[in-house]
Amino acid sequence: HEVLRLGGGSSSSSSGIGRKFATPYYETATSTAIAIDGFVYHGAWMPRRWENPVIVCFDVTSESISFIKAPMAAVVWGSNSILIEYKGKLACIARQPYAKDGFAYFHGFHLWILEDLQKHDWSKQSFELPFSLGLDITSPGTNKAGEIIFAPKYLSRNAQPFYIFYYNLERKDMRRVRLLGISDDEELRRVYGFQLQCRVYISPEHVETIASI
Repeated sequence: HEVLRLGGGSSSSSSGIGRKFATPYYETATSTAIAIDGFVYHGAWMPRRWENPVIVCFDVTSESISFIKAPMAAVVWGSNSILIEYKGKLACIARQPYAKDGFAYFHGFHLWILEDLQKHDWSKQSFELPFSLGLDITSPGTNKAGEIIFAPKYLSRNAQPFYIFYYNLERKDMRRVRLLGISDDEELRRVYGFQLQCRVYISPEHVETIASI
């Protein structure tokens, strides 16, 4: 692993300081990382694939690494398990694939929540979606209302509506919001080259100031 610490803004420290250190075991990363309250988490197998599923926990303050035992279903490849923050806790969305014509459509999921960090205690809830979300689906986390956000990982190759989905865990219902002016705009797609595969990145609760500079 390598840690890069950014400077405090002065010209002498703006270049950042890097430090490398080794973990005691070889690990195979299985998911993208997520930061929660000064800790960075990602899924892994140790020492080899499909062995000893863990969540790697990096303490940003002390620059130390620890390992959390995890359910196998919560530590699998790519979008099959997605780490999110749920009510201030680390959680994992483990999809329930529905095989249709040889493809796994996203129609439900298990929500694994890390209830006790010290005891490595996880709880599990299962949810069936009112309709399938398709194939390449990801989740950036939740909104202020506690709804889980789902969205396609890529823009379509041709102009068509782009939807973001919000799932309410308590009511077990889902609403969708259409995002206008990007995926369905032929001219914009042509100018910015969106005809090719284009990955979508979503940041929940991201607000920029409207004050004049």
